[in-house]
Amino acid sequence: RTSKRAFVDDRRRARAFRIASTRDRCAVMSVVGIDFGNANSRVALARRKGIDVVLNDESKRETPSMLNFGEKQRFIGCAAADKINMQPKNTVTQLKRLIGKKFDDAEVQEDIKGFLFPVSRGPNGEIIVSVQYLGKTYEFTPERCVAMILADLKRIAENDNGTKVTDCVISIPVFATDAQRRAMLDAAKITGLNVLRLLHETTATALAYGIFKTSEFTDEPTNVCFVDVGHSAMQVCVAQFTKKGLKILS
Repeated sequence: RTSKRAFVDDRRRARAFRIASTRDRCAVMSVVGIDFGNANSRVALARRKGIDVVLNDESKRETPSMLNFGEKQRFIGCAAADKINMQPKNTVTQLKRLIGKKFDDAEVQEDIKGFLFPVSRGPNGEIIVSVQYLGKTYEFTPERCVAMILADLKRIAENDNGTKVTDCVISIPVFATDAQRRAMLDAAKITGLNVLRLLHETTATALAYGIFKTSEFTDEPTNVCFVDVGHSAMQVCVAQFTKKGLKILS
């Protein structure tokens, strides 16, 4: 009887330990918010105290959305921005304007006139970026390049949070097509990120405004206009706030 009681007690202690460990893991787990921009990107962590925009290795909250391919290694973010003047043809930028589009797209044809890095048409009409890396010529799609930047943002978040990051929310323009949305999801999947939601950039701005103004709203609707002036496009939306929540009107 004594041995049986000790066995039951051991099982109870083991179960209590597993529950406590699960609670500890849940306490440190965070959902990452990624604002992928044409010129710069930001990554933030949702924590119990609020939203924390994470600092990168250069102690900056903005990380350049750039890739540089050198003779011996690859540079991302701030390190790539330092190389753009020395190696402009091997520094890939403005990926937000390329991801999810076809090479024959009229906007793409207009954009590549100002690009310093080579852009060509793939066998299926996709966009191909060519760079010199490790003494060879490598070809990447915009999705692959975006995945490299997302991986770096993921690393920044993991270093700050001290734990592995898997779940995220990524902001996209309101005018993003289905192809562009799928391309962003593919890029995140390559990185190992589980995208909980693709959130419109203007909706994210409205949410950030509403979080800190909740106590000021009443049952009477309040309409607020938000203007997002970005590097590659400008977006405008009108949101209606009440004490029950918000609604995007246009």
